[in-house]
Amino acid sequence: MELKKAGEALKSALKGRKLPQAVFLLGILGIALIYLSSLDWGGSPEAEAPQEEAGAAPEACQRRLEEDLLRVVRAVTGEESPQVMVTLEDGGRSVYAQDGGQSSGETGQESQASHVILEDGKGAQRGLSVAELQPEVKGVVIVSQRAGDPAVREKLINAARTALGVPSSRVCVVEGRGLDAPPE
Repeated sequence: MELKKAGEALKSALKGRKLPQAVFLLGILGIALIYLSSLDWGGSPEAEAPQEEAGAAPEACQRRLEEDLLRVVRAVTGEESPQVMVTLEDGGRSVYAQDGGQSSGETGQESQASHVILEDGKGAQRGLSVAELQPEVKGVVIVSQRAGDPAVREKLINAARTALGVPSSRVCVVEGRGLDAPPE
């Protein structure tokens, strides 16, 4: 129905020689819409969220590793509440895209590479990240009531080093009371 109305309006515009005016007005309207879409209407929290999460990434990774290891330790020992602690070497790192170029110098060919930079609507610049590398595990501590048994201790060390990809020299398993154990 509306398509017929639009067709009739177009026919009347052609008859009245108002087509150039209509095209001009549509062009101005299009430019105004493009301009309005580029404005920031009160901020975009979605664009700011990844920057906030970047600071919390090492802690979240550490928590996730501890929770996973805790499930493994519970499965090995049968305890309700053993304790685990994972320490991280660093906060991880990002690998950024590079735009490789070459230039010739006095000593021959030299290779130059620069990072690909993205700019948002506010003019803020950041590198184009192609990979996020997880933080490296520095060490592990497992506190278990059953760690006094050498066979259980060995199972816990092997489980931790396998699960986290660390050598056994970075895994400490000690006997101790869990949270559910009554005080002595």
